[in-house]
Amino acid sequence: MNENFLNMFKELNRKYPDDYGLVKGLRIDAIDRKDRYDDDKLFDETILDKVILYYKQQTISIERYYENNWEIEDEDYIKFEDFREIGKILSIVMKHISRIELD
Repeated sequence: MNENFLNMFKELNRKYPDDYGLVKGLRIDAIDRKDRYDDDKLFDETILDKVILYYKQQTISIERYYENNWEIEDEDYIKFEDFREIGKILSIVMKHISRIELD
């Protein structure tokens, strides 16, 4: 796994120890432009295309639109009480993505 994503996953696990994980309330998937997921050894963060955030049965996707332009879309309705936590999670995710030299 690429260093920036490994650091992001560690930080999320540290800040959300009761929520983070496949079965629990928070999961992140990253996909590069060759449709390889972050757990694929060939995943290349420099050609990152999409990050999908799953939080408490809600899905938010962050997709590369054009060069360094990104689109954030909720695929479900976001519950008002979850806005604050989703914002904090997105802040962590984007902090680590911003460190990547994207192609």
